[in-house]
Amino acid sequence: MQIVRIVYIGAMALGGVALGLASLHWPVIHDGPVPPMMSLLMMSLVMDLVIMNRASAGQMEPLQMNERLIGFFAGAILYFVLHQSLAG
Repeated sequence: MQIVRIVYIGAMALGGVALGLASLHWPVIHDGPVPPMMSLLMMSLVMDLVIMNRASAGQMEPLQMNERLIGFFAGAILYFVLHQSLAG
């Protein structure tokens, strides 16, 4: 099992939880000019650039597309569940 896969998916899930909880305190996150899913995509982009840089140097294996999708959807689902259940 690749450690980078676990870290990426965990970080995206944690980002979704953080985004969901932050949107309760600051409503502009949910209703603002930048949609919350774009914030998750930006977080994914930054992490992916770091991982790809390390992969091109031969220090770790690159992420596969299905791993990226699992991470993004984990964060998105956690965001929606937290926001809908707590803001209700």
